[in-house]
Amino acid sequence: MDKTVSLIIPVKYPNQFLQQCLESIACCSPPPLEVIVVLDGGTDQAAPETGLKNLRTVMLPETCGPSRARNIGALNASGDILLFVDSDVILPPDIITRINRGFTAAEPPDAVFGSYDDKPPAQDTVSQYKNLLNHYVHQTSNPNAFTFWTGCGAILRSRFLEAKGFCEDYRQPSIEDIELGYRLKKAGATILLDKTIQVTHLKHWSLSVLLRTDFFQRAIPWSQLIFRSGSMNNDMNINMTGRLSVLLSWLIVLMLCLAPVNFYFAVGSAFSFTLFLFMNRDIFLFFSRKRGWWFMTRTIPLHFLYFLSSGLAFGMVLVQHLLRGIPGSERNKTAAAG
Repeated sequence: MDKTVSLIIPVKYPNQFLQQCLESIACCSPPPLEVIVVLDGGTDQAAPETGLKNLRTVMLPETCGPSRARNIGALNASGDILLFVDSDVILPPDIITRINRGFTAAEPPDAVFGSYDDKPPAQDTVSQYKNLLNHYVHQTSNPNAFTFWTGCGAILRSRFLEAKGFCEDYRQPSIEDIELGYRLKKAGATILLDKTIQVTHLKHWSLSVLLRTDFFQRAIPWSQLIFRSGSMNNDMNINMTGRLSVLLSWLIVLMLCLAPVNFYFAVGSAFSFTLFLFMNRDIFLFFSRKRGWWFMTRTIPLHFLYFLSSGLAFGMVLVQHLLRGIPGSERNKTAAAG
């Protein structure tokens, strides 16, 4: 027998993306038990009218962040399964069937999540790169996942409440879903990455927003989580290819800076860049298949910047972590700040 599904959407400012998201939910067959939109204190606007009879709106008096918004939505939900989706995605009509299929397997998991599809509507290079990168990472990762994803992710309500929900220390969109996944796995939960569950991501990315988000809201907090948990899984964004690409990107920059001193540094930089391209050939070929060779060429500097910023963030957190292990370092830093 299928389980009932409560669909939860946190949103700060209701906009046309939320409208499109709700319209896609209205086309779902079968429908979810209920749709709970949590307005995160950023506006007095109500959720857009879509004709959804099972739509409920919860308004928070002040902005608390998506973690708390999702937790409040979960406390107001009554379904067996909590399906979290972002407000800027379009769901396929059979999403509830696909979610239930994941939970009725021979060895049912405690949580299931999917991925973005490979047809993002925003056509600029940065948006296409970011959305297709997310699609590629999920589609090539281990189905036995070590993390969770709230773009479109479902979890048994009992398991979610047992885990005490998302960490509310994250006051803006960050890695709250990844952090929950780490805790779930530590508690013995099973998380399934179902690659057949795909949603369309509507978000437009500018270069400045991409770099800021990847650095401050992803790379730094994820690096901090790695050191806190003592675990760096060889999968998703932090697989071995990604780690080596981070090292190569910084080696390339270092040798370029030293090239005026000795010509061999320029040769070494060129060789390292060739190795960087070879190591990432699968994703570049994927970009080429999806959008052509010219698009692929334009993604190379973006992908290089992605690894540079990730390496910088990890290095900063590593230094901070090492300093904390030096006797008196915290006292010295406090005195210096005073």
